[in-house]
Amino acid sequence: MVGREVSDMFPDKPVLAAETRVAFKVDNAYVPGWAQNVSFSVRAGEVFDFAGLVGAGRTELFEGLIGLRPRTAGRIELDGENINPHNPRAAVEHDITVSERGPQGVWPARRHGVERQPHDDDARAVRDALKKAVGDFGIRTGNLASRARMLSGGNQQKLALAKFLHPDPRVVVLDEPTRGVNVGAKRDIYFLIHALTAESRTVIVISSEPIELIGLCHRAAASLSPRLGPDI
Repeated sequence: MVGREVSDMFPDKPVLAAETRVAFKVDNAYVPGWAQNVSFSVRAGEVFDFAGLVGAGRTELFEGLIGLRPRTAGRIELDGENINPHNPRAAVEHDITVSERGPQGVWPARRHGVERQPHDDDARAVRDALKKAVGDFGIRTGNLASRARMLSGGNQQKLALAKFLHPDPRVVVLDEPTRGVNVGAKRDIYFLIHALTAESRTVIVISSEPIELIGLCHRAAASLSPRLGPDI
C-alpha cells in the first residue's frame, strides 16, 4: 500500500549494553481500582512496551504515576533519585511527559497551530517552535496557522509528539501512538521513536498492537488481566 516491504516498517533496534544505566524505575505502584503491586525498570535509550488489552489499567497506571489520578503507594526513581510528582506539571518539571491517547484527542479542535495571539515575543517563540517541529517531524501542513483538526490523523499524531517533546523530557510515555493513522504515518512515528532513543531518552509505549511489540520495542511487560496486577 505504501510501496515498501513490511520489514522496512521498523528501524533496526540498537543493542543496549549490559551496563546501560536504569533511567526510570517503579516499585510496587498501586493506583486504586486500576493497578496494584506493579514494578518495572527501563534503561536509557530503551523502548519498553506495556502490552495487553484495552481496559487493563495501563493508561491509568501512568496517570497515577504522574499525579493525574490518585496513587496510594509506589516508589518512583528517575536516574536514581526518588521523585513523587503530585500533578502533571510536577512530572514535566522532572522531565517526564505522558502523551494523550490516539490522534483524535491530542489537540482540541478550537486550537490552532499557533494557539493564540499573545505578546509578540511569545508568539514568535511559539511560531519558531512550530516551524522546527514541522521540519523535524515531517508534519505536512501548508500553513502554520492551520487548524490541527484539518490535518490527517498521522500528521495530528506527529504534531502531538512534537508538543510533548518540546520540554525536552528524559522519559517519554506514548499511549497508543499509532492508533487511527495510516501505514505510512505509522512508519514515520516508529522511526521518530527510535530517534528519541538515539538521544538516550527512555521511551515507554502503551500499545495494543502485537506487531509493535515485536518490531519496535526492546522489552515488554504484558498483562491479560482486566486490571494490572502482580502478573505483569
